[in-house]
Parts: sequence; structure tokens; C-alpha cells
Amino acid sequence: MGDRGKKEMENENINENINENVEKTVTEPVREVKPKHSKIVPVLAFICACSVIFSMLQTVYILRLASGSVGNMSYVTEPDDNGHRREDDTEPSVSPVADPEFSLERAASVTDPNKTTLSTTEIVTLVSPATVSLYVLAEVGENANVPMFSGTGFFISEDGYIVTNEHVVSDVVEDSSYRLIADVPGYDIPFDAEVVGTDFQTDVAVVKIEPSDEPFPYVTLGDSDTLQTGELVVAIGNPFGRFEGTVTVGVVSALNRQINNSGYTMNLIQTDASINSGNSGGPLINSFGEVIGITNAKITVADNLGFAIPISDVIDEIQSIINYGYVANRPYLGVTVGNVASNAYYGAIEGVYVAGVDVGGPADEAGLREGDRIISIDGVEIGESDDIISVRDLHLPGDEITVVIERDGRTRELTLVVGDSYDAE
Repeated sequence: MGDRGKKEMENENINENINENVEKTVTEPVREVKPKHSKIVPVLAFICACSVIFSMLQTVYILRLASGSVGNMSYVTEPDDNGHRREDDTEPSVSPVADPEFSLERAASVTDPNKTTLSTTEIVTLVSPATVSLYVLAEVGENANVPMFSGTGFFISEDGYIVTNEHVVSDVVEDSSYRLIADVPGYDIPFDAEVVGTDFQTDVAVVKIEPSDEPFPYVTLGDSDTLQTGELVVAIGNPFGRFEGTVTVGVVSALNRQINNSGYTMNLIQTDASINSGNSGGPLINSFGEVIGITNAKITVADNLGFAIPISDVIDEIQSIINYGYVANRPYLGVTVGNVASNAYYGAIEGVYVAGVDVGGPADEAGLREGDRIISIDGVEIGESDDIISVRDLHLPGDEITVVIERDGRTRELTLVVGDSYDAE
């Protein structure tokens, strides 16, 4: 075989190989090249679909909660088979002594055939315009008229006399640099107020503002001696010097609560109507819209323990302050006493003992000394300190009374000339 024949055979072999490769290429399936993240996309799509469905279900549930159709506070009953609303099978447990008609205001209000019992809103409408907010101002550094103290008061006359507490205005009396102003409902500009007089013993004061074009509204004073425990009362005041005209409602919690005021015993009305700093001097009002007390104190470590001065106890003092600028013709003994129980200490004799004597006062002039046991005054046996007050208030300044005491085991009889409380100030 020549060279030509060899070349032809080689060409044929090459063609056969090419054909085989072509056939393999044609007959083998084509493999698809997939991207690397082809499995993540469906998963993300599934998660998004679930989130959308959950959000839709949650929105529907919230709307049902808001409508009251589901939940613990559900107030829409489910329909029965006929489409009617059916009541819950379980009925709430109701106490056999519950009274759906009960009203605290109605229960606590007192009645009088000669007076009209008012609702709380009517009481407020009547008394609130006559209740003023008081502020004691001072100069602090370069700032003038800085509020230092606050309180409340109420008009007792159309020409501007205002009753409040002595402790509200005491700083104005003691320091002339202080200024007293009154915010009156219905007036945009506060009024300058002048202190007419004060009485430390009863914690009462009267201030005056000059009327404008119209007379001021004023309150009606009631009779605190007729108060009953449990009776409805309303307080109006200026708590914390920020909340003018605040109204609180309560009852008379107790009567004749004895509170010591710097050596003076005060018999006060106790109430659960909220009383706070700034309420001092405000009115305590009964069911007839009458002022029967002047709010003046609270127990700071307790809730709903407020106190007020019975208005009937201080009518004479208020009148005297307006007439003279001070309390005149009030009997004064000048002695402080204390009660000692029989078991207070070994060998103690029960009775009322002299705890202190005002120097130069009636008791001092009569010869009373600390430690004396008071047996009787003006023929009245003394069993407690209130007995002394009762006897004192039966007399006028200048009256002579006999005081029987026991000192060092011996009984002595002394003569005391009743003084004037104004002379002791």
C-alpha cells in the first residue's frame, strides 16, 4: 500500500471518530446550569407569604377584640342557630345585700323642712364664686413677687371681708416686706389684700380687699353645732397653690377631735374629704350650701384625715376681729394644764395638774405654780382640762374666781382675776 492509500485510511478513521463524537453529543441530554441561590428564593417567598397571612389574621383578631366580640371583656353575645343573640349561661354572682339604688350623696345628706337640700354641683355653683385663693409673695434676690405660701379663703360679706386661717397670713403680719394677694373667680387680675386681724388661739384670720364695680358674692354661714357624724360635706380649696377651685367630697368622720395647737386645745371636725396644703382657710360646706367649717389641718402620714374649725366656735372671734382688729373681751387664765391618770406612775394621784404658767398672767398673779393639782374652779370640780375651759368661757375679763389647788399634800384656795386674751399677745 502506497503513501496515498495510507492517508486515505487515516482520513477515514478521523471522520469516524468525528461522527462518533457528534452522535454522542446529539444523543446525550443537555444539562441545565442552575444558579447557586435557586433553593433560597422559594423559601423566602414561603416565609413572606406566611407573614402576610399571619398579619391579616392578627389584624382581624384585634378588630374583634376592639368590637368586644371576643376576649375576657366580651360584651357581644354569640348568635344561636336562629341568628338571635343569646345570653351567657353563667350569671354574675350578686351579693344579697347589694342595693343598685344606693347613693352616697343621698344617704349622707341631711334634711330640714325649712331648708332645701342641694346636690354637690349645686353646692359648688353656690359657694365656688365666693371662694378665693390667697398667695403670700416676697422679693427673692432680683425677683419680685415670688410666691412663698398659699392658702384659701371665702367671702363673708359683699364688701370684701375674707375669712381664712391665721397660719396662712402670719408671715405677712410679722414681716412687712411680704405681700398678700387674692385671686377671685371671674377676675383676671389678683387683688391686693390687707390683714384686718388674726387670732393664734383659734387659727382664724380676716383679710380685706376693696370691691370693684360690683359687690362680691359671699357665703352663708351655718350652725356647726347641729352637725352629725356621717353627714355629707364638700370642701373647696387651692391645694398646693396650683389647683384653684378644687372640689372634694366626703362626710363628717368625727366631731370634737381634740388637736393641740401650740398649747391651745382645738375641738375640730374630722372629715375624709381630701384636704391638702393650700386648702387651709377654705370652706367646709354642708348639704344646704352653708359653710360649717374652716379647713385648717390634715394628718400628713395618713390618707383622708382632714380637719376643720367648727364655724360656730369662732363666730365671735371673727366678729371681734372685724370690729376691733383683734379678739376682744375673751377670758384668759394664762395657765397650761395636763391630765394625769391614776396609773401614770407609782403613787400618782389622778387629776389635772398645772404644766405651765404665763409669766405675769392671771394664773401667775394668783399664785398658781407648776405641779399644782387643780381641784376646783369657781366651785366646779375639775376632772379634765375641758372642765377648766367650760368654766373660763362663762366669765368675762375682770371677773374674780376662786381656784382650789393641792400643793405638797396641802389644799390651798387662791383668787384669780380673769384676764383679756388680747393682753397676753
